[in-house]
Amino acid sequence: MKKISVFALILFIAILIVPVAAMNHRKDAVSEIDNRALATLPSWKTPDKSAALENYVNDRIGFRDEMILVYTVGNDRIFHKMMHPIYTYGKDGYVFAAGITTDREFGEYEAAFVQMVKQMQDFCEERGIGFLFVFEPAKPAVLTEYLADGINYDRSWVDELFAALDAEGIHYVDNTMTLRERTLAGEAVFNQKYDANHWNDLGAFYGTNAILEELHRDYPMIHVNQMADYTVTQELQSSLPVSHFPITEYVPLFLPNNTYRDETHLFSEEIRLDPDFRTFGYYINEKRLAEGAPSALVFQGSYMNEYGVKYLANAFGEYAQVHDYQNAMHLDYYCNIFQPNCVVFEVAEYTMTDVYFDAADMNSLHFNESYERALKEADSFETRSLAEESIVIEKGNTLTTLIWEQTDNVADTWLIVGEKVFDMEKTDAGYSVTLLTDETDHEKIILATLKKGTLVTYR
Repeated sequence: MKKISVFALILFIAILIVPVAAMNHRKDAVSEIDNRALATLPSWKTPDKSAALENYVNDRIGFRDEMILVYTVGNDRIFHKMMHPIYTYGKDGYVFAAGITTDREFGEYEAAFVQMVKQMQDFCEERGIGFLFVFEPAKPAVLTEYLADGINYDRSWVDELFAALDAEGIHYVDNTMTLRERTLAGEAVFNQKYDANHWNDLGAFYGTNAILEELHRDYPMIHVNQMADYTVTQELQSSLPVSHFPITEYVPLFLPNNTYRDETHLFSEEIRLDPDFRTFGYYINEKRLAEGAPSALVFQGSYMNEYGVKYLANAFGEYAQVHDYQNAMHLDYYCNIFQPNCVVFEVAEYTMTDVYFDAADMNSLHFNESYERALKEADSFETRSLAEESIVIEKGNTLTTLIWEQTDNVADTWLIVGEKVFDMEKTDAGYSVTLLTDETDHEKIILATLKKGTLVTYR
């Protein structure tokens, strides 16, 4: 009996000590079980050191992910409850993202977002570039009847959003109706379990086609995808994404029959992207180019990042994809580089937050008026010598940045290279513009600025 007591004591001590000894001290560690960065060790400057230290221990304790998995699977098998940090059960075994918001209202943030979209559209239209805003619904908005009892999914703020978009004359597509109509027709555009946040391959096919069909009105040479463009099959998923939670679900899989050229590598080392949102790609479809299909710059989020190449590279002659969060507010920078025929700005319902689109940045957003409009509206004109100005050139293999070290607040500024006009951005160093390195090999380069109604050109 004494031996059993000693063994139990040793086992008890081991249970306490081993997880502590196995603590995860790696820098920038991320948990696979709930897809987030783990807490960092507090410094002496941390306001509430005890709370921060407790979070650090809770996050970094050894076998944390394994313990969460055992607890989650146990509750699922015994009580049929989803006890998971990022997932929750609905009815009939449907899985949704945890923390479903039911009380959001249309307020100052949403109004600022609409104004940002308006500025983006105005910028494009003044330069002869087509613009389309695309709104993707959250899974609960399409499959509301499968939400757990007690959840009143109020989406009235979205109706106010569209009313505000309409009032500003913004060109948009709401894929809520696209997906609802397909759901009512008996098609599964969201998986029952796998991926609680996004549409599946079938939903992406229909949602992307809604975008292409809308653009097709102005660009008839766009290729609207057909089922025949893909080999449609199924794929077995055995666990929820970014989680080891076990499932067994066959999901649709579309394998493209099309071919395109991936030129992402030409830009990947030099393109400017927000450090937290770095998804980028550039593709050329020779077949579509020969057919006269336009080039597209697409600011896209998580709904399209996995599917953009699959569906949009088959539709456009050139397709540049940029992670939209924060980066979309630098529309002028990317338009200078890619010179697109059309711009698509795509967002998911749940990404309209400060985390993805900073409110302060939206409220301070400013794009140049077009150079053509400045020429028409200027009260007077003046010419100065470019040779006397300080121009810094940072030349790369693919991209070159020109910085005009100008401290005066000269408002809107442009770089004119031959027959092309590029919008310059105000920076701490002056005014900068990034364009293809090949574009700088031109003997005729002009700077133009608008100073209190006077258009000044530096030649």
